[in-house]
Amino acid sequence: MDDIIKIEREKRRIQRKRKRQRSSIVAFMILFIVTSAGVVGAQTQGYEVFYHGESLGYVQSSGLFKSAVDRIENNLMECYNYDNIHLGDGFELIPARVENPMDLDTCVKVLNSNGIELYVSGAAILMDGEKIGTVTSLDQAQGLIEAYKNISSNKRIGDFKCVEVMVPLSETKDFATMLSTLKAHIK
Repeated sequence: MDDIIKIEREKRRIQRKRKRQRSSIVAFMILFIVTSAGVVGAQTQGYEVFYHGESLGYVQSSGLFKSAVDRIENNLMECYNYDNIHLGDGFELIPARVENPMDLDTCVKVLNSNGIELYVSGAAILMDGEKIGTVTSLDQAQGLIEAYKNISSNKRIGDFKCVEVMVPLSETKDFATMLSTLKAHIK
């Protein structure tokens, strides 16, 4: 009977040892997976910048991209002397692994060198529901309509409206050109 008890004790000891080994292996694997995922995620998280489907590069954070856009818009506002200029439409930030991210200055250079269209929060001038043209601000549109009404000898002045729109800067007209367009359109 002593031999049977010794054999049973040995079996239980071996089972406890195997159970501890399995638990240790599982705990080690979970720790390894969590640590690996954390290290990889922390080192490679960022965004790939696309403009109309074309990849422009990688940035570490969306804040860096926003800062680059703000810097460009501020420079454009000073250059064009308008306070309502915006960098083109069509940007997309896709979360991606980042190996060689752009810093702020590099991001500004890349955005400036890609021919991104400039937009302005301007106004469209409508006469009897038909679009006559666009200018760079609502105040300028209203001033044009008033100037035209003051100088016009034509009794048939249509129903003018100004509507705020976001338009490409290249589609806007200056005051004199727009006034000429109004005169030509009414005749």
